[in-house]
Amino acid sequence: MPVVSPLHPRHAVMQNPEVPARKRFCWKCHAPAGRATADGPGPAEGECAECGSAFNFRPALQPGEMVADQYEVQGCIAYGGLGWIYLAIDRNVSDRWVVLKGLRNPLDFEAHVVALAERQFLSEVTHPGIVTIHNFVEHRCGRARADGYIVMEYVAGRSLKPVLESASADRLPVSVAIAIVMEILPALDHLHSIGLAHNDLKPDNIMVGEDEVKLIDLGAVAVFESFGSIYGTPGYRAPEITETGPTVASDIYTVGRTLAALILELPKGADGYHLPGIPSPDRQPLLRRHPALYRLLQRATEPDPRRRFPTASSMYDQLAGVLRMVLAVDTDTEHPQSSHEFGSMRGDFGVETLLGQADGMADGRHHALTVDAQSVVAALPIPVIDSEDPSAELLSTLLHGDPRHALDALRRTAERIVSGTIDEPDTFELEATLTVVRAHLDLGEVLPVGDLLADVRADHDTDWRVEWYSGLAALVGGQYQRAFEAFDLVHGILPGEIAPALAVAAAAELAACHHEDDNDRWQQIADEYYGMVWRTNRGVASAAFGWARRLAAGGELRAAVKILDQVPTASRYHGVAQMTGCLLLASQPTAQTCEADLRAAAQRLHSVPDEPRVPQLQVVVLGAALQWVRAGGQAAGPGTLFLGFPFTTLGLQRGLESRLRALAKMAPDRVQRYRLVDAANRVRPKSWW
Repeated sequence: MPVVSPLHPRHAVMQNPEVPARKRFCWKCHAPAGRATADGPGPAEGECAECGSAFNFRPALQPGEMVADQYEVQGCIAYGGLGWIYLAIDRNVSDRWVVLKGLRNPLDFEAHVVALAERQFLSEVTHPGIVTIHNFVEHRCGRARADGYIVMEYVAGRSLKPVLESASADRLPVSVAIAIVMEILPALDHLHSIGLAHNDLKPDNIMVGEDEVKLIDLGAVAVFESFGSIYGTPGYRAPEITETGPTVASDIYTVGRTLAALILELPKGADGYHLPGIPSPDRQPLLRRHPALYRLLQRATEPDPRRRFPTASSMYDQLAGVLRMVLAVDTDTEHPQSSHEFGSMRGDFGVETLLGQADGMADGRHHALTVDAQSVVAALPIPVIDSEDPSAELLSTLLHGDPRHALDALRRTAERIVSGTIDEPDTFELEATLTVVRAHLDLGEVLPVGDLLADVRADHDTDWRVEWYSGLAALVGGQYQRAFEAFDLVHGILPGEIAPALAVAAAAELAACHHEDDNDRWQQIADEYYGMVWRTNRGVASAAFGWARRLAAGGELRAAVKILDQVPTASRYHGVAQMTGCLLLASQPTAQTCEADLRAAAQRLHSVPDEPRVPQLQVVVLGAALQWVRAGGQAAGPGTLFLGFPFTTLGLQRGLESRLRALAKMAPDRVQRYRLVDAANRVRPKSWW
């Protein structure tokens, strides 16, 4: 987050404290009051035309006034939903700056109840992300009864409210907005842990200081599922709150709406409040640039509260992953992280797919440019078992190793449960079933999986792991579109995880290779998600080779080579990436090839001298160079060498012949050896006797 310059408290005082006309409503009947008319501006003090109740939109306290013989008022700094907020100096405690929060109308009994609730809640809540209450005092200011004021700490900084009130359409940078919300989520999680919901999270109630972010208004805090007066702001308030009361899910909704408002220009209704829903990426370039962010906003603001993030901490985890994806795009630097939902990658897939062509290119044989579904399933990570689950210790030892051993162990455990030898944990059925499913999939057995997943889906329809394993089963069974739909759903639930994104990419690639319909769409999806994973984590080699594979299939060979060159030198696949890049550069159409491409291909072979496939690639590169020279290409100068041979037609012919004959000596069978010798004879220069 950028550093916020400290603001002196006196600079926060309003010069002309007055409630804007559009925010003037009667405290009793909520009808507009004190509004401007054709005759002039509306009065700040008077009686409601609808119910006759008195209203006064002027501050009750004046600068210099002493409250409770302790707090010297300096002026107004804001106007909230329940009344004016004043800046004051505590003359009894080191002249510290404090905030006094009073009521808009002392006759408003409901407001008194809310203020009392805020005082009670604030006095019990202690968290660095929540404003601290110091005191509660009463002060008489010309009325028959004394007014109550909550005394809170003064939080130096700036509210996010001006971001929304700016005439400019610009919002906060995405990474900054996410960082701010991540600072707020632990505070909400603390409230939830003691049975309280905030109810009114919005940019107005978030203060960003020099080294802290705090919630500054708890006026709407309420106990979970209480049905008293429910406060909140239209456009941010969850739609179901009047039926369910305050819940964790209703607070999660406000978090999603707050984040959306900080980065997007949300449409507004006639009343000036934001309309529900998240704009489509088709209308928001920012969401097209960051698809994981769009998925996160969608889940946080799901109309069905059961489909939102279950806790503030789970949303924090996914938001951290989305932040890393955003930073990877914005900075072109990887931002890897460990996962709380998945184990580590079990392997890689598709790494050798492109390079497999080199074995047959010399004699005209070709390999398919797609991955094997079973290899994808074997490489993708396993969802972790909940550590608090009673069966976690029993099943965790079966997640890795021989799948048949896992099936045998689970069968013996089930027999002991039936016989009464051991007690069945409450959730053993789900966890054990998923472990059995994983074992069958590792063995390539699809038939038992469908029935097993159907049995647990009815009781666990919100557990994303059921859908994850359904996607894996669909991959093994060749149902690539069904697999894509399952992984896409999981990625919507876990937008900050790279494992579902990688699975989406693989399923889309397989669909593109096996479906004639909508091939361009599948290709685009595979490109997008392979790219997302690779930008975020340069340790997932499957994503680099997958992205390069799809680019090569689309004819963008140089772009594919650029991706492969990003594979770190410390990676065990660096040599494979260099050889694959060599092959792609040498595979370009002769008309599009230049000398620099050919020399770059040769240089990649020099960087991997110990690789056994270098001889095959030398044949490919020399053949490409010979075709280029025959097509009219000329080397930089006479006598220059290419892979140790003169860069001329005669020199390249002799070089290619020698490499083909050397390759024939290493051929594993007679047929291939004869084929290579025939190729050498065809390319050798003519001899004159």
